[in-house]
Amino acid sequence: MHKFDPEKLKKLDDPERLKLFDPERVLKEFGLKPGMVVLDVGTGAGFYLPYISKLVQDQGKVYAIDISQEAVDYTKNKVKELGLKNVEILKSEENHIPLPDNTVDFVYMAFVFHELEDPVRFLKELERVSKPTGYLALIDWKKEERDKGPPPEEVYSEWEVGMILEEAGLRVGRVVEIGKYAYGFYAVFLKQNLL
Repeated sequence: MHKFDPEKLKKLDDPERLKLFDPERVLKEFGLKPGMVVLDVGTGAGFYLPYISKLVQDQGKVYAIDISQEAVDYTKNKVKELGLKNVEILKSEENHIPLPDNTVDFVYMAFVFHELEDPVRFLKELERVSKPTGYLALIDWKKEERDKGPPPEEVYSEWEVGMILEEAGLRVGRVVEIGKYAYGFYAVFLKQNLL
């Protein structure tokens, strides 16, 4: 699996990306609501932040993380320019998110999952920062020939993603079609200590 090249950040901010899917509609379908605390994983150029920020409103909070310092700097500037008051950008490590336990209601991962070195370990770290019964909305490229995104051999099939989520202890709610390039998973972190 390869990591995203920070040199291509500008490309990540291209409005052409709206052809992949309508972020506002998809986020609403995934259950994003006002007042939620959201974690945007691998925010890159912060493309989805204006939509997430708007949907959670002033009473909500958005943490955006990336392992690339260039992405963090780029997105901090963007958030400042757009005046998004409920968004905080944090530099993260692959398997260590700089947030306390039980912080997040909703984890959003768009086109990041296929880049993870150790997906199960990363999902366990997401579980740590997630509140009991926190939600995961995961969107990634379909494993087929397309005219956008990485080659099919660099991404997981829906079936493989489902297996990895279950191995990490998540309960998969549903798989949804998201346009012709991508699919989405809706899953729930179920913390053991609730029983």
